[in-house]
Amino acid sequence: MSRILVWKAALVLGLAALSPFPASAIGSVTAGGVTFGYTNNFNTTTSNTVDVAFTGAGPADMAFESWWFYRVSGGSRESAFANPDIELYDGSLGQLGWDDPTGSSLFSASLSFEVFDSGAGGNLFQNMRIYNTSGADLTIDVFHYSDLDVNGTGGSDRASLGSNAAGIQINQSEGAQTAPIVGYGANAYRVSPYAQVLGDLTDNGVDNFANTGLPVNTPQDVTVGFQWSVTIAAGSYRDFMTQFGSNAPLLNPTVTVIPEPGTAVLMGLGLLVLAVSPRAARAA
Repeated sequence: MSRILVWKAALVLGLAALSPFPASAIGSVTAGGVTFGYTNNFNTTTSNTVDVAFTGAGPADMAFESWWFYRVSGGSRESAFANPDIELYDGSLGQLGWDDPTGSSLFSASLSFEVFDSGAGGNLFQNMRIYNTSGADLTIDVFHYSDLDVNGTGGSDRASLGSNAAGIQINQSEGAQTAPIVGYGANAYRVSPYAQVLGDLTDNGVDNFANTGLPVNTPQDVTVGFQWSVTIAAGSYRDFMTQFGSNAPLLNPTVTVIPEPGTAVLMGLGLLVLAVSPRAARAA
């Protein structure tokens, strides 16, 4: 049986145990000796967001924070994705799902992620899929924020702009330890010391990245943000993918099975909504 079918089988079993309460964004995925996981309940402020761990790809934990934000056209600020409605982890694959992030029936979303062990280091793909569930075109900005602590330290990283035909690549390093990150198809980036990018994404104003902050030649705690600006037709979806490569070259995106499982988790979200709808409650 292929790992996709195994993953889907695990999904069906997981859906059977779902409750109507939000998940807590705590769990991990592992390939070989490399693990990526969420380590705290969701919480986003100007100085904190979802904590993660990326271990086994270097001498220490190579990541501190990683999360996703959005701003619908006409919105007055960016918003973080809140606690997911569905949370699944199976081997090297994981997925979080949101039925209605805005509370206005504009879109649903699924975040798929897969980790790889390259032998010398590790790679992590993350893909946020946005489904336009409204009856009109959806113009939206999607943001991915990350704080990679190369070599497990927070204040000694450098960064430079890389070359990648598929998107924006930013190369972080500390001595011999490396951590390239790419935003596939991203329109813009921002690099800054810790909390500045996060502060913009969590303040009360509209913020757009303008390809600033590189190179970082003085060792510091580097944070990276990518921005995508798109319009999604009614009934359609768009994918927003990133990849970390810790002490390993970036992999071709064709090696990952994501975002294929994204459709499956949204089926689960539909079941979740049905399970707690007033109609279902009356019929029980």
